Amino acid sequence: MLTWDDEVTPTPSNSASSGLLPNRDAKHPLSQAHAPVSQPALRTLDDVAIAPIAPIAAAASAQSAGQPAVARRVSAADKRIINGHTDVNQLVPFKYKWAWEKYLATCANHWMPQEVNMNRDIALWKDPNGLTEDERRIIKRNLGFFVTADSLAANNIVLGTY
Repeated sequence: MLTWDDEVTPTPSNSASSGLLPNRDAKHPLSQAHAPVSQPALRTLDDVAIAPIAPIAAAASAQSAGQPAVARRVSAADKRIINGHTDVNQLVPFKYKWAWEKYLATCANHWMPQEVNMNRDIALWKDPNGLTEDERRIIKRNLGFFVTADSLAANNIVLGTY
């Protein structure tokens, strides 16, 4: 069964039907018929499929062995979606100090929950006689909407800026 963790090897096309490849000696095995292929200087649409996955596999085995993960910038080659272990929307650590300062300034346009004292609200929520079921339902729906909208808006502004 093919999994995304398997190393991808190029498969030869049928030279008799396509006419694009020269004839090879049939008595040589496939591994001897191909010379090592160098990576192209220009990026192509399918170069991710033939990219080596050894660094990803090494990082995954290090994490499964109980070693702590090292904070580093995510390279574009590591951004696998299927069976990937990287966060595609990773914002930190920022490479440039000015970008981090701009991110903090952008976040200052939104209020954060730790900036507002909500002790009375929490006490009212936990009090069985504080709110009716209809009031609780309205608060849950509003909080769900605004939390999602606020985080998406903030992240989209930052991702769109950088």
